[in-house]
Amino acid sequence: MRLNGVQRLLETGLIISTATAIFILCALISFDPADPAWSQTSEYVQVKNITGSAGAWVADILLVSLGWLAFLVPAGIQVLGYLLFKKPHKILQLDYTTLGLRVIGLTLFVTSASAISSINFDDIFSVSSGGVVGDVVAGAMMPAFNFTGTSILLLCFFFAGLTLLTGVSWVEFVDYLGAKVVQFFRWISGKLAQRQSRLSGENHQEPDVTNIANAAIDNVPEDNDFDVHMDEQPEPAQKTKLLSLKDKLFAKKAATDTQLNQNQPQSRPDVFDELDDILEQEINFSAIDDEGFDTASALNALDESAAEPQPKQTTVVSPARPLKQNKPEQAQSSYTPPPTAKEKFEALLEERPPMDPLPSLDLLDRPDKQKNPISKEELDAVSRLVEVKLLDFNIQASVVGVYPGPVVTRFELDLAPGIKVAKITGLAKDLARSLSAVSVRVVEVIPGKTYVGLELPNKHREIVRLSEVINAPKFEQNASPLTMVLGKDIAGQPVVADLAKMPHLLVAGTTGSGKSVGVNVMILSLLYKSPPEDVRMIMIDPKMLELSVYEGIPHLLCEVVTDMKEASNALRWCVGEMERRYKLMSALGVRNLKGYNQKVLDAKAAGHPILDPLFKDTDGMATGPEELDKLPSIVVVIDEFADMMMIVGKKVEELIARIAQKARAAGIHLVLATQRPSVDVITGLIKANIPTRMAFQVSSKIDSRTILDQQGAENLLGMGDMLYLPPGTSVPVRVHGAFVDDHEVHAVVSDWKARGKPNYIEEILCGDAAEDILLPGEAPEGGDDESDPLYDEAVGFVIESGKVSVSSVQRKLRVGYNRAARLVEQMEASGVVSAPGHNGAREVLVPRGGAN
Repeated sequence: MRLNGVQRLLETGLIISTATAIFILCALISFDPADPAWSQTSEYVQVKNITGSAGAWVADILLVSLGWLAFLVPAGIQVLGYLLFKKPHKILQLDYTTLGLRVIGLTLFVTSASAISSINFDDIFSVSSGGVVGDVVAGAMMPAFNFTGTSILLLCFFFAGLTLLTGVSWVEFVDYLGAKVVQFFRWISGKLAQRQSRLSGENHQEPDVTNIANAAIDNVPEDNDFDVHMDEQPEPAQKTKLLSLKDKLFAKKAATDTQLNQNQPQSRPDVFDELDDILEQEINFSAIDDEGFDTASALNALDESAAEPQPKQTTVVSPARPLKQNKPEQAQSSYTPPPTAKEKFEALLEERPPMDPLPSLDLLDRPDKQKNPISKEELDAVSRLVEVKLLDFNIQASVVGVYPGPVVTRFELDLAPGIKVAKITGLAKDLARSLSAVSVRVVEVIPGKTYVGLELPNKHREIVRLSEVINAPKFEQNASPLTMVLGKDIAGQPVVADLAKMPHLLVAGTTGSGKSVGVNVMILSLLYKSPPEDVRMIMIDPKMLELSVYEGIPHLLCEVVTDMKEASNALRWCVGEMERRYKLMSALGVRNLKGYNQKVLDAKAAGHPILDPLFKDTDGMATGPEELDKLPSIVVVIDEFADMMMIVGKKVEELIARIAQKARAAGIHLVLATQRPSVDVITGLIKANIPTRMAFQVSSKIDSRTILDQQGAENLLGMGDMLYLPPGTSVPVRVHGAFVDDHEVHAVVSDWKARGKPNYIEEILCGDAAEDILLPGEAPEGGDDESDPLYDEAVGFVIESGKVSVSSVQRKLRVGYNRAARLVEQMEASGVVSAPGHNGAREVLVPRGGAN
């Protein structure tokens, strides 16, 4: 038989592909690494490969490139030749999209299969099991995803590439495999049933069909009838089966009459198998359309069918069992209407568990799962690098301890004898440059150790979420209602502070250093720790942006203050409340707010509540003193008190100083934050009364000294990196502040708003009640300055000394700057001193002894 031209070419291609596949397969099987080839050069030796030096080269190239996958190359060539020969029209009909997908699939299949071989199988002689391709892909993925993640991704690429290359549907494959498994189990169960029927047939050679029917009917409960609906007509084929079944059951009526009283156990005949087949054909569960099935309509139909009376049904009774006469009918249960929507809603409210007293942690973002641990090899390498760089500056030191954290890693250095710590401190910037770090912080003193700390930033910075710190046992097990979360230390341990022990906090840092986020973290910590019965707040926000989001929570004593005149009134109210609480505690004989609350609660529990000892019936309308109740702690949060001092003046400084001096025992605490850490804002009076401070990143050493009285804050990394100076110590602790996003703050605020409304006190922002509260020696505005009791003493000092200045009067009389300035101005108005000259100096116009 002669072939046409196209068929000749196709058959020739098939022969060539088959020969090529066999040649490559023989070359791969007989590969010897000693043969001179692409990756092996040597003097001329006898080639051991059965396909010669050419086969040795081919096998070497394929094995070195692809590893074990090279053995699939002959199979691929043979499959391609067969397809070209058998189905050339399909090859020619490929469009560019299909061809591109197949090329992509082939690339994914080859690279993923080679990489899987590289990380899972042993090498072939001296060749990698995955070849160069597999080693390159696996080497690029292993550092980022480790073994498990790399294996998962490679398997994904493998199956995806196989689908793109061949068009194999894995879903259909799984369905096909599942169908075959089900078919196999059905075949096994059928064989077991046939075996059981044969065994039972051997024991009972001639089963009587009628007795079997009687036994089957007797086993049916008495309250169930064998019903057949007359309106359901079987199909013709099924009708024939039913007629044949009826003939088999009732063919020998005379014989069945003689065997009615015999109750011998019989085996199941074949007629019941036929009945099962008919019933299976009658009820085809697989034909039910799940997507088109309306559940609500079906339930409504069931309810209607239950409510309507059922029609009388035709009952076919076996002649072997007569119908019982005078059978009592079953008492049908009365119809109960479904519950209404109102009843369902009320039942749901009754079953709903009570709301938790505090918000749930689900409102906060979960901590990041992906961590960036630093390997021991990397830490050792950086330790050696630190020692070498210090040696470049003639500092001999050895790294004796490494403590990696989420943001920085501390290296503890043991200095050689005679080397001062100040020498390393002065080289901080040079070390940062030589180590290619953003900044290097030198810890001169580590409590309890003789080493020097060197803190270097990590390459990959982790985000410390509020949820992972607030969920720590250190925060949950703290009994103080004023417990606040700060963040994590350099070792990754949670840092929690108690505002009651501080008792006031000063927060400072430049713009963008994380100061506002830190204040939000502290406020949310209080909201997660204490209900409004334990902690109340006054928030002062000159910028009208940061704290206004908390408007409406039940913890607030007044609206968020944005007007600085109202802020002054709020601070004056705090002074008055402090004095009132001190009088109450003095009358009850307790020393602090905790003792006061405990005494009041114990008296209430005993049934003898304590009456207000400060009650005064001024208008004669009161019925009597009220019972004392528990007093909450008050936290005053001022976001930017530098702006407030700029607008209101030095009165704010004196009010803050007075609250900071005395308000600890009264349960009033200050949290002051500013982005301008200068000496005219953070004055010595404020620093002396607020020992607990928190410094975020600042721009200079001077600002760091202003906040902490020591340098170090200028070397922080920003974004929440801070130095926390606890009360009673002079050694700051480096803390990486927790991060809370805006949507988390809104979620917690909304949760508290849903729990209750705030109970505002109008007197806090009202100036009338606050004007009566004056600082010691402060005269009311608009009054006569000569009524100041220190005026005569100030005039006598000026005339006696012959010099006048506001600062000298302030130092001599130990008063505030504002009061001393008013005294000098009154002296000018009275003619005692002259007006200030061009250089600000004044002259005393009254000679010594000339003043009255």
